[in-house]
Amino acid sequence: MQSRLIGKPKHSFVETMATAKSVMAVIRASRPSFRNAHDKVAFAVHATIFYSGYLLTATGKLACSPTALSSISTDEIGIEQWNELEEDYAFVYFNPEKASKKVLVKCLVMNDKLLVAALADGASEPIHLEINVEDYVTENEGTDYSIQFKNLERLVKTVDKEILWKLDG
Repeated sequence: MQSRLIGKPKHSFVETMATAKSVMAVIRASRPSFRNAHDKVAFAVHATIFYSGYLLTATGKLACSPTALSSISTDEIGIEQWNELEEDYAFVYFNPEKASKKVLVKCLVMNDKLLVAALADGASEPIHLEINVEDYVTENEGTDYSIQFKNLERLVKTVDKEILWKLDG
């Protein structure tokens, strides 16, 4: 498990940072069903955020509702319906370390890309990330999740740098 120092030197704390091994452990424990390559990358993005301390509170259609961020519920849920939408994915997270701060993460399929937008409750602008799906998945199917991904460490580091660091900023 890797850690990173966050905050000002006077009031710093250690936060868990996802690695390829930790993200793969989340994927294996969750046992998701993948329909395609975009599913794999979207779930790896979710697993990275989840491992970094964010609790999942809504997925799919519920996460797309206009009240998803304003809902008072911080109850953790499972991954059911995470890929129920045809061309996009939506997740709402709650970070218990950042009292009442919810984050909406939407992933949109655009040809061979997965466009990720993350919006923290109260933020004026979302954070964006464009992922080339072919860089991170293989054509392998089956139950061995580790052979379905490639360059997972690079994907995890990209999500950490381009999404999580900016959310936690």
